[in-house]
Amino acid sequence: MKKIGMFFMVLACAAFLTGPVWADNPRPGATKLVKELAARNGESVPEGTAYYLVDLVTNVSSLGYSTVFVLTNYNSLSRMRIQGWVIPKDANPGQEKTVDIWLEPYAVNYIDLKRYLGNENGWALLYSTYGDFGCGALIFNNGSNGSLSGMTWITPWYWYI
Repeated sequence: MKKIGMFFMVLACAAFLTGPVWADNPRPGATKLVKELAARNGESVPEGTAYYLVDLVTNVSSLGYSTVFVLTNYNSLSRMRIQGWVIPKDANPGQEKTVDIWLEPYAVNYIDLKRYLGNENGWALLYSTYGDFGCGALIFNNGSNGSLSGMTWITPWYWYI
């Protein structure tokens, strides 16, 4: 009886660990969002292949918080165009800010979100039709409001469509 119980326990554990591998789409909500934004831009199918979703970015300067995107072109031969949207908190459809940045080969570009968010929190969706690129967000507090200071590195959600 113990062997049968152990067998089912191992089987359940294996199913739990391999389940995500067999899933069709780990982020159906994000894929739906991409398709809706693409349709709004007049595309029947999203043009990008690699997508990055940053679900929290902040630029609340009154509290000392700010976010900087770090974008990297790993391609040594060609320029890369990175596009997408930064959506401030409580934005209505059509109020998202468009991102359109070119990166030279092996370039790293630091984008301060002050120009996209103002004094708000929000989120961002970035993609490239030219291939894969590196993306991350550095959120920091300069300690201007109280003793809290420091920084953290945010790794976005990443997937292919």
